[in-house]
This record gives sequence, C-alpha cells and structure tokens, in this order.
Amino acid sequence: MKKVMVVILIIFAVCNAYTQDLIMEIQKLTLANDSLQKQVIKPLNDSILKLNSAHSIEIAKLNEQLRVIEIEKSELNKTIKTLESTVGELNKNKIKVERDNLKRKCDSLIIKVKELENLINAKDKQIAQELELGQQKSIEEKEKGKGEILNLIIQTYNKPLDELIINTNIKSVDRDMSIVGDKTVVYQKLVSLQKYYNSELVLNEKYNEQRVENALTQLKSIEQTELVIKLIDKLSKYKLCSEGLKTKIDKILEIDKKFVANDDYTQKTKLNDVLAEIAWYFRNYRFNFIDYPYLSEVVLEIIKLKQKDANTDIAILKEKL
Repeated sequence: MKKVMVVILIIFAVCNAYTQDLIMEIQKLTLANDSLQKQVIKPLNDSILKLNSAHSIEIAKLNEQLRVIEIEKSELNKTIKTLESTVGELNKNKIKVERDNLKRKCDSLIIKVKELENLINAKDKQIAQELELGQQKSIEEKEKGKGEILNLIIQTYNKPLDELIINTNIKSVDRDMSIVGDKTVVYQKLVSLQKYYNSELVLNEKYNEQRVENALTQLKSIEQTELVIKLIDKLSKYKLCSEGLKTKIDKILEIDKKFVANDDYTQKTKLNDVLAEIAWYFRNYRFNFIDYPYLSEVVLEIIKLKQKDANTDIAILKEKL
C-alpha cells in the first residue's frame, strides 16, 4: 500500500510539472498568435479588402461598358434589319423591272419566231408544191423523151440486118437493147446483132475450138444474110488459117537456121525470103488483115521484128497461135 501511494505521488508530481510547462507553452503560442495577427493577418486582410473594393469598382465599370455595348448592339441590329429591308425592297423593284423587260423581249422574240416559222412553213409548202410539179413535169418529159427515143430507135433498126451490121456496133446495140427492152418489134433484130457482134469478137482472140463452135451455133440461129454467111465462112476457116500461119512460122524458123544475115545485103535478102513466105500465106489462104484481126497482129509482129533484124527469133510468136 505504501508503495502504491509512493507511485501515485510520483505520478502526480510529474503531471503537475508537465502541466506547468504546457501552460507556459500555450502562453507563448498565444503571444505569437497575437503578434502574427497584428503583423501579417490584419495587413493581409486589409489588402484583400482594398483589392476587392478596387475589383468591384472595375467590374462595375466593365458592366456599365457592357450594358452600353449591348444597347449599341441592339441599335445596330435594328439599323441592319432596316437596311436589309430597304435593300430587299430595292432588289425586288430592280428585279421586277429587269424581269418585265426580259419578258417583253421574250414575248417579242416569240412573236418573231412564230412569224418566221409561219414564213418557213409557207416556203416549205411552196417548195414542196413546186418540187411535186417539177417531178411530175420531169416524169412527163422523161416519158415523152423516152417515147421519142424509143420511136427513133425502132425507126433506126427497122432496116435490113446487113445494113445494120455495117452502120452499128456492139456498144450501140447493147445500149439500145437496155432502152427498148424485150417488148418491141425490133427486139429480135437487136438480139441478132448481139449474136453477130459477139461471134465476130471470136476472131479477135487466139483460136479456141469451143468458142468458135458456140459462135457458129449463134450465127446459124439468126437470119442468114450475106454478111452473116460470110462471118460463118470466116469462123469455119479460122482453124485452117491459124494452123497455116503456124506452118509459115516454122518455115521462117527453118530459114533462120540455114541463113544468118551478116550485112545489109544479106539482111535484105533474108527479109525478102521471109516476106515471100508471108505472101505465099496471104495468097493461098486468101488472107486479109480485116477478116482475121488476131492473126493479123501476129503477122504484123513477124514483119516488124524481121524488118528490124532479119535474124530475130520469132519462135515465141508461135505460142500465141
């Protein structure tokens, strides 16, 4: 028990001493706080109050300026609306005037276009009528001319066949055949003339047995006039004359082998020998240049070559027969 009391007394003494120290520390802090309050916090609060006051004045000024600006903005907006309204009215009036002017011009152009269309239609109608009349007249004139030509052709061919053979040719006959057609009185005579001329053309070609036979058949189917009979005779002898000329070429080739001309005298002598063979051919075959045009070309080629040089080889001409 005594020990407990001693411990309590010790604790009490310690607590009393600590309390005294704590009181003294509190007193020091109180003094420091008063000093801080006077030296720092109060001046700072005063500055804050001054700044707030200055800011309040500045804000009041700015608010006033803002109010004035808002008023001016409102007035400007009213002015803008008024001006826009005025411009709109002006534009409406200007556009209306321009629109009316354009409409008048457009109406005028429409009237002119309509007038031109009417004029063009009238001209087209007139042209169509004139074309129709012209075509009709052209047809009438053409038919009239065709009739006159047809009558003239009929009169032309209303003659003996031999006379027509002398005075016409294959081109004129073919032309007139296309005009008169096959329903005229002269058609058969035109056909006869075509057969005659086509058969005669065979004598302008190298001898061909089939072509000659066909030509003879054609000639025998038409009127047997003097000229037709003569052409039949010439065609019948064409092979003979062609073979005879081949034989003469062989004779001339034999002369070439036996005799070479070296000077003017021998050239002339050899040429005379060649011409003698050709003359013999003319005499014995009763050959003339008119009856056999193709053979005549070969004969003339022989003469031409030999006159130029009596030694010229004419073997190639035999291949033409």
